[in-house]
Amino acid sequence: MRRTFKQFSMVTAVFALLPVACSFDAASESEKNGGRDGGYTSPDINIDVPPSDGGGHIESDAKQLCATTNPQTMNLPPDILIVLDRSGSMKDKIDGTTCNGGCGAESKWTQMTDALNLFTPTVEGSVNWGLKLFGSASSCDVNTTAEVAPKTLNAAAIKAQIGKTTPGSSTPTTAAVTKAAAYLAGVNDGNPKIILLATDGMPTCGTALCAPNTVTGNQNQCDDANAIAAVKSVHDSMGIATYVIGIGTANGGSDATLTAMAQAGGHPRAGTPAYYSVQSAAELTDAFAAIVGQVGSCSFALSPAIDPQKQQITGVKADGALIPASDYTVVGNSSVQLTGQSCADYSSGKIKAVEVQVICIVG
Repeated sequence: MRRTFKQFSMVTAVFALLPVACSFDAASESEKNGGRDGGYTSPDINIDVPPSDGGGHIESDAKQLCATTNPQTMNLPPDILIVLDRSGSMKDKIDGTTCNGGCGAESKWTQMTDALNLFTPTVEGSVNWGLKLFGSASSCDVNTTAEVAPKTLNAAAIKAQIGKTTPGSSTPTTAAVTKAAAYLAGVNDGNPKIILLATDGMPTCGTALCAPNTVTGNQNQCDDANAIAAVKSVHDSMGIATYVIGIGTANGGSDATLTAMAQAGGHPRAGTPAYYSVQSAAELTDAFAAIVGQVGSCSFALSPAIDPQKQQITGVKADGALIPASDYTVVGNSSVQLTGQSCADYSSGKIKAVEVQVICIVG
């Protein structure tokens, strides 16, 4: 009868952690677009496996449990799902002024979507843009799918969807984030997954008392705590980061909520506030550019994803030197995103090679 790891428990305890390294150099343009030309071959992972104790099974079992395949590591275009607020207040002006019948070209909706339609074509080859609206058919409902599925060269599809959409719902942020994450988790293309939440105010469709002057109508409908918790859960348990853009929110009383969501999402903006607060179409374009500048060039996918029961990402090296933990984020089980100075150095070419450190958990 073949002996099992249970029979070798003392031996496997000693070799419970086996070092693995996944390394790659700065990608070419074809590689940044997913290596679809087939010209990229990832380096092998070097696995140091302890010698057999004479039974002949520990080495082979360790390899089988730790890494059945060598994951590729490369700069892939991220799937960025724009989760777009179409609440009734998006008809108002950026400064909160309401207009009888809507504010037309001066509305938050028009300024935001015009900026989005102008910006997305400029980076549609390096980002897989997708679009999800909230609410959906009725005031507090949110669809389980995306109105536009993430893929490259998607700007025209997003513009067409926006063109047939008008604001007029509540702000079911909790449901929007939860369903957006569930949808992205089902997109099995191996690319890093990002939520870009663009909203103009307080989460509603809840039962809490809203802060004064933050919503019109029923003040007993806010859902701030649940929305913040949803963003945190999506980040911590699913590895999906959320960037937060606040549209015309400087004087709306939602600053603390949007700040908390940005921090919970794993990628707060440097400075104050922690979210991207925009008061014009130009500022919105700048926010999109800043976010894409981070995730577009500094996201690195592992394919296949590591199995958290068998492997764990424990560090990242840049040109052979460990970078600070504050300069990278592990996104779920399938990617690492450089941040801060390390992202800037990689984007500028100062960093040439990146090595993801993986510990294999055997036994």
